[in-house]
Amino acid sequence: MKIHLYILRQLLVAFVFAIAALLFIALPGIAVNTVHKLPNVDAGILLRFLPLILQSLAPYVLPLCFMLSTVAVFGRLAADNEWVAIHMAGIHPLKTLFMPFVLATALGGATYWMVSNELPQLKKRQTQFMVEATASVIKNLQPGKTSLQIGDFMLMAEFRDSRTGIFEGVYLRIPETGDEGEGQWDVFARLVDIQIEERKGAKFLLIDMEDIQVYDPETGDFKQRDKFQSTVNIGERIDKKKNRTYTRAKYLVSSEVRERIASGELDPKQEREYRFMLHYRMSMFAIFYLFLGLGAATGLLMRRGTQLGALAVAAGYGIVYYVFSMRLGQQIGLGGTFPPGVGAWAATVLGGGVAMILLKKAMRR
Repeated sequence: MKIHLYILRQLLVAFVFAIAALLFIALPGIAVNTVHKLPNVDAGILLRFLPLILQSLAPYVLPLCFMLSTVAVFGRLAADNEWVAIHMAGIHPLKTLFMPFVLATALGGATYWMVSNELPQLKKRQTQFMVEATASVIKNLQPGKTSLQIGDFMLMAEFRDSRTGIFEGVYLRIPETGDEGEGQWDVFARLVDIQIEERKGAKFLLIDMEDIQVYDPETGDFKQRDKFQSTVNIGERIDKKKNRTYTRAKYLVSSEVRERIASGELDPKQEREYRFMLHYRMSMFAIFYLFLGLGAATGLLMRRGTQLGALAVAAGYGIVYYVFSMRLGQQIGLGGTFPPGVGAWAATVLGGGVAMILLKKAMRR
C-alpha cells in the first residue's frame, strides 16, 4: 500500500508542476489573443474572459500534463534505482500502474464530462461575453477616448465631448453585408453619436451621423449627405462566422446529439457527423490510459538519458496523436468510406498498440 501512496503523491506533485509549466508558457500567447479579440476592454474584463479560454484548452492540456507527469515519476524511479528495488522486493511491475490508472480514470471522467456537457456551449458563452463586455465598454467610454474597433468596424475621431459623448471630426469604416458579399463604407462625418440597442437578444450599435461624406470606390468620389443612420450588429463583428447556427454536433451537448440521431430527421452527412462526435468525445476519456502507457514506458526506457529528453519525446507523442486524431481521424470518420467510430478511435487504438509494445519492453528491464 505504501508504494501505491508514494507513487500517487509523486504523480500528483509532477502533474501540478506540469500544469503550472504549460500555463506559464501558454498564458502570454493566450493574453495577446484575448487582447486582440477584445481591444476596447479593460484589464478586469480580460481577466474574467481568460477562464473561458483556459476551459476550452483543458481537454487537450490535461492529458498532455498527465503524460508528462508519468514520464517524470517513472523516469525518476528508474534513475534512482527504485525500480530495481521494486523488482527485488517481489512486487509485480504492473502493480506500480495501479494509482496512475486510478488518477487516469478520474481525469478521464472529468474530461469526458467537460467535452460532453460544458465545452459544446463554450463558444456561445465566449461570444456572448465578448458582446456584453464590448457593449458595456461603449456605454461607459473613458473620458478622452476617441477611437473604437469591433472586428472590422472602426471609428477614429479628433475629439469627443465628455459630457454628451458625441464624436467630432470622425472617420468610420462600416462593414456591410449584401447580396454581392462583404463590403465596407469609408465615411467621414463632422458629428457622430453612438448608442447601444438590443433587439431579440442581439446588441446593435446605432450610429447617427451628421454632415457626412461617403467614399465611392467605383468612381473615386465622395457622396455628400446631411444625416444618416447605420446599425452594426456587435455579435457579427466579433464572431466572423456570421451564419453560425450552433446546430452542428460540436455545439450540442451529448444528450442533444443522441436525441437528434434517435429522431431520424438527420440527413446521412449530418448523422455521420453526429455519430463521429459521440465517439470522439468518448475517445477523450480513453486518451488518459493511452498516455499513461506511453508516459510510463518512455520514463523507464529512457532512464539512462536526461529527463528533459524523455519529456521532449513524450511531448512529441502528444503532438503526433493530436494531429492524427483531429485531422486525419476527422477525415476518416466523416469521409463516408468507414464508419464514424473508426476515425474517432483510430489514433487511440494505434497509439494503444504502440504503448503496449513499449510498456512490455520497459517492464522486462
